[in-house]
Amino acid sequence: MKTPDSEHYLCSLESVLQRTRQVEPQTYDQTRNYLDGQVTWLSPFLTHGITTTQELAHNVLHAHKPAASYRFLFELGWREFFHRTWQRHGKAIFTDMRNAQTYVTTDALPQALVNNETGLTVVDQCLQQLHCHGVMHNHARMWVASIACNIANTHWHEPARWLHYQLLDGDLASNTLSWQWIAGTFSHKKYWANQQNIDKFSRVRQPGSWLDVPYEAFDDFPVPEVLHERTTINYRSVPESIQSVPKLHGQVALRSLWQLDPRWQAATEQHVVFVDTELHRQWPMNENRWRFIRHWATLCNATIYQGTVAQLTDACTGAKVVRQEYPACHDWPGETQPRPWLYPMPDAPFNSFN
Repeated sequence: MKTPDSEHYLCSLESVLQRTRQVEPQTYDQTRNYLDGQVTWLSPFLTHGITTTQELAHNVLHAHKPAASYRFLFELGWREFFHRTWQRHGKAIFTDMRNAQTYVTTDALPQALVNNETGLTVVDQCLQQLHCHGVMHNHARMWVASIACNIANTHWHEPARWLHYQLLDGDLASNTLSWQWIAGTFSHKKYWANQQNIDKFSRVRQPGSWLDVPYEAFDDFPVPEVLHERTTINYRSVPESIQSVPKLHGQVALRSLWQLDPRWQAATEQHVVFVDTELHRQWPMNENRWRFIRHWATLCNATIYQGTVAQLTDACTGAKVVRQEYPACHDWPGETQPRPWLYPMPDAPFNSFN
């Protein structure tokens, strides 16, 4: 499947469910690392709770044998591993988790990444797709993160924030911990990509680029001139058009931005999507993402409100509120329902999904 545009995600629930039933796990296994591979492009729906890892696995296993589905289920497990890590460690995931990042010289992003002007043809094309439509193949994300953190010596946090801002599927746990994995703060070593790697998995050759070096060259690799200029991003926060949370009454299905499944609490008359303004100032999202959220909130018959958690708590006083568990919402009011999981929480602390 070709890389989708943002319109691909403004669809019906039935369209999403149909896509979950069309996953071909064997082809996925064989081609997922290639830019033209048969990846599902379902992650925005997973990030926002429109479908779940459990439901997706169930639909795949309904049509395919477990042995043929192993790799696909394994990758779903990585998503859950990141979220279980968030559950267990809380806000610690937003700092260097296991090791301090080495050779950091700045927090500011290279201007070339923001302008799609790295000089690496495939990387610039992927960045263009990201900026226009909010989508990027996972392997391209790894290349960009390697360039930003390990070649340009940028601390991972601001590039992770920048990518989260652009992505339709910007998941706080998966995005943050993946950047830390690349930067070596959530793993035992850094991840590096050279031109040979990009050529192989994009099927496009670009000999002679500044990244066309053997891996041993990274032992003492100067920051390329194209990455010298740095920039500060002017992020837009929560849209002003979203009203402040009013006093709520009666039965309320309280949703976060990560629970936009129209089937959840369908019998409850009043649905509210609450936006925590303090959290989203730290981790803002662009207009493409907000358009996606508005679309799915409408399908949930939900009204979007914003405010602080203290304001939400006051607004819910006297109402009968039900919500779903999510680490970013641990201090929200209401009766909490568990999320559906594919794998149970391990009994003891864990360092890897492997």
